[in-house]
Amino acid sequence: MSEDEQQRQARWNNCYARSDPQQAPPLPLLKAQAALLPAQGKALDLACGRGANALFLARRGLETWAWDYADPAIAAVQQAAAGLPLHAQCRDVLAQPPEPDSLDVIVVAHFLHRPLFPILAQALKAHGLLFYETWAGLYAGRGPRNPDFRLRPGELKHAFPALQLLMLEEDADRSAGVWRAPARPVTLT
Repeated sequence: MSEDEQQRQARWNNCYARSDPQQAPPLPLLKAQAALLPAQGKALDLACGRGANALFLARRGLETWAWDYADPAIAAVQQAAAGLPLHAQCRDVLAQPPEPDSLDVIVVAHFLHRPLFPILAQALKAHGLLFYETWAGLYAGRGPRNPDFRLRPGELKHAFPALQLLMLEEDADRSAGVWRAPARPVTLT
């Protein structure tokens, strides 16, 4: 691990070690659109934090992976996941993103790394769903101050051109949307 990676991991470990250990609720967007979720399949909560979205997906019967860079966050997910089909891993999602055509559902909350957009779209199986919510607009007291980690107004709408946009919500400091992967073309031999 490089010195930069060690510093980044230490920063996130400290963040979770100092923050309130209470489990946050899952994204309101995910709960509101839960009827779209498949009855079975594989799901990923990318940059999961304490895993509220992963727990929600696993409780709905999806085999779920929860990935985050911070050891304390993953430890909290593992403790809360007893008896659920949930696999929590400390993982650098930039160095080890999801494999193509491997997931039925991906949830990303309050994490932004634009080069991952096409990788996330490719990771979805046919008819897979992507739920994405993160900070947007100018800093107004919540989320990251650095504009590189905030979406520009209207940016999320065009972030996943290979996917079908099902719904989009935007307000002054957040953008959220749900997309569906298209059916894969059938090749005749």
